Amino acid sequence: MTRSGYECYVLYLALQRHFSSSYDFFKYNGKVSATTESYRKRNDFYAFEKMAKIIEVEERVNFFVSHFIDNPNEWIRGMSKQKYEEWKNKLKRLPLFYKADLEYLNNIGLSETLKIANDIPLIHKSVISKEINVESIIVLDTLFPFIDNHKEKVDVPFVWGDYIRMVQKYKPFLKSFIEEKQMILRESTKSVLLNK
Repeated sequence: MTRSGYECYVLYLALQRHFSSSYDFFKYNGKVSATTESYRKRNDFYAFEKMAKIIEVEERVNFFVSHFIDNPNEWIRGMSKQKYEEWKNKLKRLPLFYKADLEYLNNIGLSETLKIANDIPLIHKSVISKEINVESIIVLDTLFPFIDNHKEKVDVPFVWGDYIRMVQKYKPFLKSFIEEKQMILRESTKSVLLNK
């Protein structure tokens, strides 16, 4: 057992709980109760030891996030560096696909996509059906908050709860990416919504 493998395991548990329960990774600073004894007894112990050698310490949070946004219960052995690289490349293209997603929503009528009727608002349905990217509505919500209002007012029993929890749990991890590209994202928003 290595310290690095154990730390990887603890981080995995903290982020898995963040995405699958009411646990807040940021509030508790990633701390969870996990003994070295319980770590040694796991049948996937070697997967964490191997991951600790492959994924740099500063990349581990994002590595796990890239998997848990799609499946909050992803098993360590189901995770891959390839999926992580795809996620990183996607975030590099954030301004491009954000603008395209915003144009898509604007063509429908952005105010129409945000309306709350007796169903999930169209903007969220577009994410669920993968017509637009979840990162795009997180950017839009960062600039013009609306998700908390939707969470409070929409009451649909099935897909909605898991979906909205994922969006809200994912949002803090995108903060630095959004801040880094904030000027470009604001300009894209202005050009699409004001047709400039």
